[in-house]
Amino acid sequence: DGLKTELDASHAKSIDLESSLAAEREASAAKYSELEAEKTSIEAELQDRIESHNAEVESMRENLTNIETKLADAESQSVALKAEMERHIDGLKTELDASHAKSIDLESSLAAEREASAAKYSELEAEKTSIEAELQDRIESHNAEVESMRENLTNIETKLADAESQSVALKAEMERHIDGLKTEL
Repeated sequence: DGLKTELDASHAKSIDLESSLAAEREASAAKYSELEAEKTSIEAELQDRIESHNAEVESMRENLTNIETKLADAESQSVALKAEMERHIDGLKTELDASHAKSIDLESSLAAEREASAAKYSELEAEKTSIEAELQDRIESHNAEVESMRENLTNIETKLADAESQSVALKAEMERHIDGLKTEL
């Protein structure tokens, strides 16, 4: 009965792990913007549960070993009881191995989820890098255009200043020429 109780607890623990994994998958799909923080939290939580489950399995194996030892001590009292108990224990071992296999499946599922999450994060990081590079290129191109416009403006101002200087000199020259003509007249 004790083994059955522990085995039921192990089954319940497996069901809890399956429910938890399903909930975490749904949360992961809904909250990819918080992927890295949630991924770390989910990994830690599931790893703790798996380690706890494995510890319970190991404890059940130790309890099973103790029961087998006690059965060996009681063999002299009842050969028939020993045979029945051994058959019962074999059945429990089979169920326990199935429970352990379920735990391994959950670990594999967790590994697949981790890999998928890591791939998605890498993809998002690559997209972010690409967008940042494109934005930087646009900024640099814009800055280059602004700098070119500034240079053109400086050239125009320089040419305008030269033209004004030439205009003043030409005006002075024309006035001297007119004054000379007036003097001759």
